[in-house]
Amino acid sequence: MTPSHAWFTELGDLAVPDWVLALADGRAVEPVWRNEDGGITYRIGAGAAYLKAQRPGVDWQPDAERLRLAWVAPFVPAPRVLAHGVQGDEHWLLTAGLPGRSAVALPWRDRPAVTVPQLGRALRRFHDTVPVNGCPFDWSVTYRVRHYSLNEAFVRLAPPLDAVVCHGDACNPNFLLTDDGAFSGYVDLGGLGVADRWADLAPALLSLGWNFGPGWQPTFLDAYGVTLDDAKLSFYTALWNGVGDELDRRPLS
Repeated sequence: MTPSHAWFTELGDLAVPDWVLALADGRAVEPVWRNEDGGITYRIGAGAAYLKAQRPGVDWQPDAERLRLAWVAPFVPAPRVLAHGVQGDEHWLLTAGLPGRSAVALPWRDRPAVTVPQLGRALRRFHDTVPVNGCPFDWSVTYRVRHYSLNEAFVRLAPPLDAVVCHGDACNPNFLLTDDGAFSGYVDLGGLGVADRWADLAPALLSLGWNFGPGWQPTFLDAYGVTLDDAKLSFYTALWNGVGDELDRRPLS
């Protein structure tokens, strides 16, 4: 489940398909991001809407993301689904744009002293605000092991649960900041579900190094308001990397 972590990938002269132009209904369309699975995200109408088009797979189920976005909408700022459908072998999801831009876009990528604390506070806000009771979605260790066909030892070795509703992909690009540096929303919520808070904290901390360089983990944890738990961080980092590398079946003990 490890994304590219570079929010704006250079797409060169990528042609916009006719069906995407038709959905845009005369508005400007710009391809802005390609993920590791080949999915393309298009910006429509200067950010009024975003269209994600991709073949469904283990890392993206469009119906799963659509249902999660609808459920979480009353609690936190998240994209509103405008339409969805199928075009050839690709599924697409059209969502309303949110204010701001990815926390790893310029200028925020070059201002980690501002950006990293905002990321920590935003993740804590998500965990504190979205209610565990009544959440119909699961992102537990057991679910992930079964869904991604991972080593069953992860289930046996799972640490005690501190349950929250997790974002499901809390890497830095999936948090938005406005031009004045205020937090403005969460995106890519297709993995949202109940799990231990460190299931989100682990990829969030891992992502800091890719996007901002070394040394920012203490700043993030301080802003989030939690003491480093080495055992949980190690476990959930291993689980995250196991999800991203489905061929890794080495025993954990």
